[in-house]
Amino acid sequence: MCIPLGIVMGLWNQVYRMLELLIEMARPIPPPVIVPVAMLFFGLGDEMKIFVIAFSCAWPVLLNTYDGVRSVDRVLMHTGRTFGLSRGKAITKIVFPAALPQIMTGLRVSLGIMLILVVISEMVGSSDGIGYFVLDSQRRFKVDQMYAGMLSLALTGYALNQLFLLLYNSILAWHKGLTRAS
Repeated sequence: MCIPLGIVMGLWNQVYRMLELLIEMARPIPPPVIVPVAMLFFGLGDEMKIFVIAFSCAWPVLLNTYDGVRSVDRVLMHTGRTFGLSRGKAITKIVFPAALPQIMTGLRVSLGIMLILVVISEMVGSSDGIGYFVLDSQRRFKVDQMYAGMLSLALTGYALNQLFLLLYNSILAWHKGLTRAS
């Protein structure tokens, strides 16, 4: 949802202006503050975790998409129109590929936020998961288990980042070549 909305906001400034106040008010809310509110609406289940994570991870993707679209060279758009591309084709063939490096950066930032929030939501509102395990180990003074949980989180974060970089590099191989050439 964030990528299409970011594209629309980037292409039509009036849509951005219409949503700007809402975005700028909601964006700075710290994710841990959302957890108790989400617990009231969704209970302690997975719905609460999904809501908190989606709410918090939306901002880097939305704003990077918006900025990526706004950064597209207007000459490219005019050239596409000259060659007879419809507005829809111009978006899919020019705007989206040109904004994709920034969109992927937003997704990478959101990946780190997601891992943090999964752990926080498990610590606060769950009776299972690695976050709960670390907190429970700390409460029971099982320091070795607590550190093992922290190490598994670090390794999970590293592995997720490396997998994302593989995806990033395969999708944006053309972009790496362009940036090396300039």
